[in-house]
Order: sequence, then C-alpha cells, then structure tokens
Amino acid sequence: MRIYLLPLFLSLASCSIQKMALRSATPVLVKASDGMMKEGNWRFFKDSAPGNIKFMEVLWEQDKSNLGFLSALVKSYAGYSFAIAETLALEEELSGKEDARWKREAIVYYTRSLDYGLRYLKEKNISNADLLTSTEAELTKKLEELDHSDIPALLYTAQSWGSLINLQKDNIALVSQVPKVKVIFDHVCRLQPNIDNNVCDIFYAQYESSRPKMLGGNPEKGERLFSEAIKRNPQNLLIRMSYIQFVLIPQMDEERYEKEAVVLRQEFSDWENLNRDGLESVSPYKDAQELNLFNAIAQKRFLIIEKYRKKIF
Repeated sequence: MRIYLLPLFLSLASCSIQKMALRSATPVLVKASDGMMKEGNWRFFKDSAPGNIKFMEVLWEQDKSNLGFLSALVKSYAGYSFAIAETLALEEELSGKEDARWKREAIVYYTRSLDYGLRYLKEKNISNADLLTSTEAELTKKLEELDHSDIPALLYTAQSWGSLINLQKDNIALVSQVPKVKVIFDHVCRLQPNIDNNVCDIFYAQYESSRPKMLGGNPEKGERLFSEAIKRNPQNLLIRMSYIQFVLIPQMDEERYEKEAVVLRQEFSDWENLNRDGLESVSPYKDAQELNLFNAIAQKRFLIIEKYRKKIF
C-alpha cells in the first residue's frame, strides 16, 4: 500500500487538497498500523515495522496537526521499542555484554514516542509544565477534559515516559516523575480497563513488583496482580512472561521459574500450532489473534531467558 500511496499524496499540488486527502485516508492507515498486533512473527515485525513507522512520519510531515498520525506515531515508536529494543536489551543484560546498544536504542525510540506524545497533548492544551509541575489532582482534572479518542495517545505517552524512567533508574530527576506516569495510567485504566490487550494489568502488576518496599513498592501485591491477570487472560502469554521477568528472576526463584516454564512451553506450542494449522485449528488462540504480537514478544524473551538460565540462577 505505502509504495503506491506515497507518490500520490506527495504529488498533490494544492496543500489544502493534500491535507484533505491525507485526513480522509488517516483512519485506514491508522487501522492498518493497529493490525500489526496480529503479527505473530517477531523477526518479521522487527524487520518490517521501521519502514511502516517512517512512512507514517513522512505523511505526518505533510500535515503536522493530524492527530490520527500523531497518535499512531506515539504508539508505533513505543511498541517497537518495547517489542524489539527492550527484548534485545534483555539479552544484552543477561549475557553481561558491556556494549548496551539495544538499551540505548530503546531509550531513543521511547524518547521519540514521548516527544510525539507531548506534541499531541500540547494540541489538546496540556503543556509539558502541566505534566511536570501540576499536582496529581490538578493533572487528573486536566486529563478529564480530554476526549475518548485521545486515550490511545495518552496511554502510549505514559508507557514511553514510564519506560524511559525504568531504563534510567540512576536518574533521580526522572524517577521522581513516576507518580505523574501513574496518574495518567490511572485515568486511562479507569476509563478503559481492558485497553489494548490488558496493558493495564501488566502495568499495575509490574509497578508494584519492580519497586522495593522502601520506595513504596508492594511485591506481594504485585504477585497477586500477576496471578489474577494470568487467570483472566490465559492466552496473553506476555503477562506470564512478565511475571517471570519482573518477579521470579529478581527473586532468583528457580523452582517457581521451572513451573512457569513448563506451562509456557506447552502454551507456545499450542499457539504455534494455530499459526501452522490456520482455520482448521481448534486452539483457544484461534479467537485471540490480536494477541499474536504480544505472544511473539513473550516467546522471544522466554527463549532468551532459557538461553541464559544457568547464568541467571
């Protein structure tokens, strides 16, 4: 699609006609971008996503007030950083590799996502100062003035902001911004608790698990939230993988890791059978193909952890 559409859009002589054409096509293009969640091949996503994101950026350059493209760019850069850069950064960390290239890449992509998110919010009369200097109550009031259509951009702005903090925990100024990130998640998840394949469940479970008690964390609550989320969403294997990554590995709990690993090996097998057997499959994953990308990320991270298991435990 992008090969044929791009010359058409860029060749339109009138700026106003060009913007009209872009805006009429925006819902289709954004929908196509969202369709990548059904991609079950992690490597294919790694190779193909950058071109799609860059194409969206080129279109946005022609109409910088187009909120549809802005929202898609916020989500796309956040998604690519999480799916690819953070996954490969995990391998760097577990292998002990000194050159943390993919961690740096993750920071770059999350920063781009956050920049687009801040631009989006500025269009909605929420400034950087509002985000940084408002009280939590004041920021909540500001967020309540946004439209329902703003929720996706808001969600992935918060994800990128929070991930940048998580990747740079030695930056005290950044870490102090965590409460503001939570305010945004609280707002989004109150309005749409099941948004984008239960992102809220993963956030709150990880939020409680990843912080030590002295910094307000509650590891026991985090484990309970992970357990409840896994029961509610058994086909979302990223939740179970996140439980391993953010609870069991930090606790060096090899016994519970092996129990989870046995389950994951079987679940990945069932999920892969769906991809091979197609419409003939009776797998429970048949009606959950919107989870394909999440499950592909989970599988890739699981294989990395298995590769370095002896080193971890």
